[in-house]
Amino acid sequence: MTKVNPSSFVQISKIKNKNSSNDNKDQEIKRKVLLSAIIGNGLEFYDFALFGAFSVAFSTLFFAEDSVSSLVKTLSIFALAFFVRPLGSIFFGYLGDRFGRKKALSYSIVFMGLFTFLIGCLPLYKEVGYLAPLLLLGCRLGQGFCLGGENNGSSIFLLEHLKARKGFAGALILTGGAIGTILATGLSAIANLPEMPEWAWRIPFICGILIGLLGNYIRRFIDETPEFISTKEKNERKAPLLFVFTHYPKPFLCAIGIGGMNGVLAYTLVVYLNVYLSTVVNYSLASALFSSCVGLIIFGCLAPLIGHIADKIGERKVMSAGCLLTFCSSPFLFYLLQQKSITSVFAAIFLSALMMGSFNAPTNALLQRLFPTEVRYTGIALGYAVGIALLGGTQPLICTYLIETTQNPLSPALYLMFAACVGGAALSFSRKATDASLGFSQIMPEYSLPSSRKSLGIPTREKKVASKT
Repeated sequence: MTKVNPSSFVQISKIKNKNSSNDNKDQEIKRKVLLSAIIGNGLEFYDFALFGAFSVAFSTLFFAEDSVSSLVKTLSIFALAFFVRPLGSIFFGYLGDRFGRKKALSYSIVFMGLFTFLIGCLPLYKEVGYLAPLLLLGCRLGQGFCLGGENNGSSIFLLEHLKARKGFAGALILTGGAIGTILATGLSAIANLPEMPEWAWRIPFICGILIGLLGNYIRRFIDETPEFISTKEKNERKAPLLFVFTHYPKPFLCAIGIGGMNGVLAYTLVVYLNVYLSTVVNYSLASALFSSCVGLIIFGCLAPLIGHIADKIGERKVMSAGCLLTFCSSPFLFYLLQQKSITSVFAAIFLSALMMGSFNAPTNALLQRLFPTEVRYTGIALGYAVGIALLGGTQPLICTYLIETTQNPLSPALYLMFAACVGGAALSFSRKATDASLGFSQIMPEYSLPSSRKSLGIPTREKKVASKT
């Protein structure tokens, strides 16, 4: 009979306790990273969404022309910020890929808060004339530059800490952004109530600097991502922009199309429904803004659920269904708004939130797999920002122009249908792009670890995940 050494049981017990302690520590780190990403993204979107929520009010505060032309000019300033956003993506992408995701995110949120604060301090048209809209434009361009580093950077920062449920986690970041936008829209609705003083609009903007400092404080205590640290010395980091253009042009084009579709759906719900309800349907501005809050609440609840479904069946399948839904139901969306009843308007808002959720919720997880770690920040942020600039940021302006030229209140549906075609094409192209230019182990570094069971050189875990997308 073999004699068992009692000390071996003690050693096994110590190993189990150590592994359990490490698992608990990892879970705690992931919870902190998730919370910081959600809060940080929410705070930054609060700053950025304020301008859109106050767009109708700004048309009277910073311009002197009739309501339609001043609104068009305000929406033009709103749109111009998106054309600066790619410059911010290049700058913060370089910081994020070269020196770390954490450093880029810290700078972006502080400067976003500063530009938001400055908007709250601006003089009005009646006080300084044409200087007022020029100052407003400068501050808005600063906001657009900063958002180029935050929007995708926070999702990259979170998802590089995780190895599973990336669709769900990426959707939670969007829920954080929705919460920040709800706060901005709600405060705008309150500030635009008839009984509020004329200067009430300044308060939400002045609070922006405090929000920026709070977001930076939260992120100070989070470690850099393991993926960035493991590839820190790669040569690609020295010129990430050039490396993306020369080695990953197809994924970059896919990111542009996906970002454009995201922007159109997001700014339909967040900005354009306010404009449409208050100028076409003749709702009061406060009622229109509260309607958008309801839509954002619905989206914030739907996004994690849709992200969970995407983890089960694949991001592309869910997003393709979102494109189909948008293309088929966009005319019905504006038809419902035209009915003017509370029930029909609520149904339209729910439909818009569902369209946005079905495409946007899985986006972060899909984009994460288009680029390797070394150039991921630059590739995703810049491609997404270009798409937003071309399609998303111009959406309120183009839809307003369509109604003015066609005199058809349903004409904005054409733009949503066009965006759905672009998004669908990008999804189809993304599969070919990843297959042709990367190979799965480059797309998902966490799945390139050695596996004891391989078939034709591909780990079985890789094959399982690849089949879903």
